[in-house]
Amino acid sequence: MSYLRKKVLISIILMVSAVFIISTVSAAEDCISCHKIRHGTTGYNCENCHYNTTFLNGKHTEKPFSPGFMHDSFDWEGDNANEKGADRLNESCPVCHIKMTEHTSPKLNVCEDCHVKVNPELSPLANVRPDINKYIPVVYSHYNGSPINVSDQSSLGNTRSSCFGFDAATGQGSCHGVTFGNKAKAGGYFSFNTNYTGTLFNRGDPYHWNSPVDFMPDSKNCIFCHIQENETIRKAWGSPRDLPSDSQHNNIGNKDCLGCHVEGELKSFHGKEIVKTVTKPYLTYIAAFLLVIAIAALWFWKRKK
Repeated sequence: MSYLRKKVLISIILMVSAVFIISTVSAAEDCISCHKIRHGTTGYNCENCHYNTTFLNGKHTEKPFSPGFMHDSFDWEGDNANEKGADRLNESCPVCHIKMTEHTSPKLNVCEDCHVKVNPELSPLANVRPDINKYIPVVYSHYNGSPINVSDQSSLGNTRSSCFGFDAATGQGSCHGVTFGNKAKAGGYFSFNTNYTGTLFNRGDPYHWNSPVDFMPDSKNCIFCHIQENETIRKAWGSPRDLPSDSQHNNIGNKDCLGCHVEGELKSFHGKEIVKTVTKPYLTYIAAFLLVIAIAALWFWKRKK
């Protein structure tokens, strides 16, 4: 092959690759330019969940598939098909259920089994997609037992999970137990989209009707929970503990929280970048200064000898 032909062939390959990369990136950018969302916290493209559409001139030509509830309509198999039930909402049922009233395993029946464990033991009955871990957001903080802890309220809502619970009679609950029907008690936010207002909701309700994080308080709005003066709202979201009474926690805002309790950029409420405490920069400077003094003193002491 002549030098000119090789050059032309390489140019064509580079152009095709560039077009592919640009189209892959721009699809997600096109979505965000029109749609204000907060739920894309796993770091993958919008098309992974909102498939069945193509882009033309920056717009999707068909109405994209939009999951009504994050669990029930999730494509566990990765085949864009709905063969597991009468409609797409039932596609994922075999992952957790042998029958509608029986779980596949006693180990797989609470939030923590999938979202705290990095490698969940999913049911062999379902042909689970090999890249499933890409789509399961892992929880690092704001659950019972984590560095950023919440009280275990598993007795509320007839569940063994500490992630949700709500008693409509008292208004007391925890994060993923707040229903649409009780959002007035929770400051206008909710975690799962049902009008259920019974005293204790069914144990499976939060799994079946769970909503995207967009309807919950913003991850960056720390003071919504931690400096919440409305007692009703505080109870609805798990009665978060009061902040320490020292001078560092007086008259603070959200930016002050991020400065001490976030390493890097805050991406999600449960992200691993949220930490219990971070050493203040000035403490590092003091430690470095003391180290220099110690080295200097040692040097003068040896020289004197």
